[in-house]
Amino acid sequence: MSDSVSSLLTRTQRERVQSAFEDVEPAKRRRDERKIRTRIAAGVSDFDLLVTYPDRQFELAFEDRANQELRSDLADAYLTIERIRVLTDIDRDAMIETAQERQRSATDEKTESLENVQLRTCDDWRRTIETELADEYRPSRWKRLSDTLLKIGVALLVFVSLLAVVAPDFTNGYGSIPGIVGAGILFSGLAIVGVRAVKYDVLPALRWVATDPSAAFRAFWDQF
Repeated sequence: MSDSVSSLLTRTQRERVQSAFEDVEPAKRRRDERKIRTRIAAGVSDFDLLVTYPDRQFELAFEDRANQELRSDLADAYLTIERIRVLTDIDRDAMIETAQERQRSATDEKTESLENVQLRTCDDWRRTIETELADEYRPSRWKRLSDTLLKIGVALLVFVSLLAVVAPDFTNGYGSIPGIVGAGILFSGLAIVGVRAVKYDVLPALRWVATDPSAAFRAFWDQF
């Protein structure tokens, strides 16, 4: 006995859906639509079993399917599931949370792929983005050092300037030492800022000009 491949829809049903039930009598159309609804509802319920279906069986099921074709089919399946969710007014985050619970309880040695499935709610995405932005814009060690040196240097110079107004004779002697130290610290901070500017601004710009002069010129021109 030869194996017959079954699908969610029968061959006749697929043909009639593709033709939008053209030339099908109203009574037959209503009958077919009722049967299709029943098959869809039953098919969705089968996913309860397929969640824990062994990885190897999925690999064998699609080993002869081209990646592009499979990607297109999975995209259609995803859109269909999302349409059902929207039409039935099911909150997406609530569905994701339920899927996360199912994922945690269903993982075993035959379904290792479940561990690689990423399910994130809107709150999960928000926390991830906030963390990534915080890491990206967190000042580096050199940035913090340069800021500190600049603040200390400016503070010392301001102190000496005020001291020169109050006690000008004192600042001509030992009182000038804080100003000298402040100038040195300020110069160190500015030097770090300059090196970072060369590394992160000047050199990338020069590389861009060297690799694509026309694009660099257009970008420069667009600034005006």
